[in-house]
Amino acid sequence: MKIRLRWRPALRRQGRFLLLLGLGVAIAGASFPTALAATGSRISVVQAVSADLPVLEMKSVNSPVTVQEFSQQMIDKLAAEAPFTDWKDASPIYYPLGPGTHSWLVNVMNGQQRIGYMIISATDQGGYMLSEYGAGTSGLPFSLSELRQFLVQQGLITSSSVSDITLTALYAPLLPIWKITIENKTFFINASVPQILPWSLSKAEAVLKGKLTAKNVVTSRDVYLSPGSAYRSGGVDDPYADLLWLTVPKLPLVNADSFISLIPKGGSIAFQAAGRNDALGAPFMITGYQRWLLRSGNSTKENSTVYVASGHAGRRYLPLSALQDNGTLHKLNVDKNNTYTDI
Repeated sequence: MKIRLRWRPALRRQGRFLLLLGLGVAIAGASFPTALAATGSRISVVQAVSADLPVLEMKSVNSPVTVQEFSQQMIDKLAAEAPFTDWKDASPIYYPLGPGTHSWLVNVMNGQQRIGYMIISATDQGGYMLSEYGAGTSGLPFSLSELRQFLVQQGLITSSSVSDITLTALYAPLLPIWKITIENKTFFINASVPQILPWSLSKAEAVLKGKLTAKNVVTSRDVYLSPGSAYRSGGVDDPYADLLWLTVPKLPLVNADSFISLIPKGGSIAFQAAGRNDALGAPFMITGYQRWLLRSGNSTKENSTVYVASGHAGRRYLPLSALQDNGTLHKLNVDKNNTYTDI
């Protein structure tokens, strides 16, 4: 999806462009006007008459009925458990993610405020799957306010002239992406934790060809699958806060039961993909999970579908199966002496 922006920044300062070749640059929080919903394939932008950054307003065409039906089912199911209970009276708003229209961003809205999101993707078998989801009012993928802040901090938006910007929202497995062209220069930016990805156009095309497999994920065919209680350990959520996890051997492939036992209170698990962290938004920490259960009538059965709580404060839920297919897990645990131990 392409967005044509006409920027007239009111900030009275110059910036310098710094290309981030490293990983894990965290963007400090700042106060911005409430982000408005991303709602479709045609976008318009209005500028607030103030000394702050311009407010962005997005407008869209309708999404397919099948996408809306599956999204509403997911919202209704998730709203039964914390931290998603605020979704009970929320309204979903959609816009497509490129390349093509194989995925959709669903912003979960309480009035004009985004309180969560989902990414819905088409499956090869037909129907849709829940690629990722999360709750909160900040720190979620595809945040326009965080993007504006990042562009200003990196000097890509200055007060010296009016800039024409073409913005495209993309999705690769485990990685939301902004593609931005400013004055004939194209940048790819991690849309989950804003940082410039050191990619050429050919590298971006190769990454975007990837697909998540519909294995141990929630799909539109899983009529009786419902989420259980979400668990958060309260462990370290920043992979750069302590790098001792780099010295810990990778975990073997684990099933849902084994994984749940790996995150005690205060524990964390690091995810990385050696040699291609940039293509997966890694490294990041896992500090919780939500297991989906098979419920039919009055009976409830355990299921192998688990989404892990990742990133800052564990707000972003990703399929455990996708992480194990694309990288390695490294346990970082805190013992009684406050030292890190392996399993």
